[in-house]
Amino acid sequence: MTDNVDYGTLTERAAWEPKTPKEEREALDKAPLATLRAAPDSLAALRLISDLAKRYPRPQAAKGKAYARDKTLADYAHAVGAFIADLLAAIEADQSEGWLRCSLNKEAYTGQYVKWRMFDAVRQAFTEAGLVEYKPGYPGSYQFDNPGPMVGKLTRYRATSLLLAACEAHGVTPANVRQCFQFEEVMPSELVQLTSPSHKTPNTEKVQQLRAQVVEFNSFFAQHTLTHPQVKVKHLGWVRKFHQASNLQTYGWDKGGRLYSYPQHAECYQHQSEDTRLGMLIDGESVVEIDISSSYLTIFYAWCDQQLDTHADAYAGILGPTDLDRHVAKFWINASFGNGNLLTRWSKEFTEDFRERLKKKGIPPEAFDTKAYPMSFIKERALQRHPLLERWGGEIRGRVRGWADLMFVESKVIVATMQELMAKRVPSMPVHDSLIVQASNEALAADTLSHQFRAHTGVVPKLDVSRPGF
Repeated sequence: MTDNVDYGTLTERAAWEPKTPKEEREALDKAPLATLRAAPDSLAALRLISDLAKRYPRPQAAKGKAYARDKTLADYAHAVGAFIADLLAAIEADQSEGWLRCSLNKEAYTGQYVKWRMFDAVRQAFTEAGLVEYKPGYPGSYQFDNPGPMVGKLTRYRATSLLLAACEAHGVTPANVRQCFQFEEVMPSELVQLTSPSHKTPNTEKVQQLRAQVVEFNSFFAQHTLTHPQVKVKHLGWVRKFHQASNLQTYGWDKGGRLYSYPQHAECYQHQSEDTRLGMLIDGESVVEIDISSSYLTIFYAWCDQQLDTHADAYAGILGPTDLDRHVAKFWINASFGNGNLLTRWSKEFTEDFRERLKKKGIPPEAFDTKAYPMSFIKERALQRHPLLERWGGEIRGRVRGWADLMFVESKVIVATMQELMAKRVPSMPVHDSLIVQASNEALAADTLSHQFRAHTGVVPKLDVSRPGF
């Protein structure tokens, strides 16, 4: 299943409904695509799917004769297991509040482990029994006199507490789903994707060039090994994602462009903590991670024809001397870049996001109090340190620029660096604004990254190198 949107006829929704509330939209947009390829790999999983397949059989209309039901019970149980595994994996990934997107296009199931009629039966039976909740999808075009959204969405499903309780009764949970089921990991068929909003990628000459570039990266790294002595990490290949394609006819493929490692779940190296990543081995050799310090801020300064001071920490001392002060200042600046304008208040979304970031940094989230850091004070102090930020949200070099423009420049630098290193037979792995390389290639990679950054922006970056044990 590789569709980004539903192109077939949808049976759950006859007409367009109002937009999903903003507070729910982000989680739904981050829902992973169901692969429906997982098979039971433990006695607990086998008992679970056998129990649920019998307790919640195929809907009445699909039952047919008794001998036919018995003949297809095994296939139905396989579909039950594959669906449950994907639902639990979506919870384990902790990115979409448990939502999973599933295609309702029958053609997407041709030649797959789970056939359309079996998945259709499972989703209906589980929905009717209250084991899953769903958000109906919709196609991306309508009749002229029936206006609706131009971009379609796949239907989203999420396990309810009833299903989670049934799974837990058999000892299967989101935390151990990858020990209970064997997941067949596959790369998406499309290596150049359009998201935010989602579109089916057109097969233009430009896309063919971008796709060939990603294929080359994936083929080269396939000649190398990625391991970790204590943690399970997986990397099948990269997908390059672009954003904000409101008009495919005029789109310039210059928004976003980061490389994302697949499979996109908890074992993905990009989802690991920095400490865990520094424990990885490429071809059995320890690694270092070279980070472009204050990447977006440095690019922004370059757009304003200024060089950011590479001898100082861009965030330290803005609000005070503590680590928390620095994290607040850094968050405000980068969140302002993502927002399109300088932030003026601590919304619930921003507050929760920042506290989650603190948690990942080992700082107690409760240590942060919005009252101790009023936005007006943060803005005043940040502008004293970086007065150029006053220009953010206005025209820069003839047009208003946003986060996707910043990301594209950054991605060009990373991609060009990887290409140059690949030409020298040096493997590298991107983590958005940083590169992981073998320790023996640290100097070469740092010089190459600095050179490519200057070539694409006209300014020199500040590079920070993280090494194992430091």
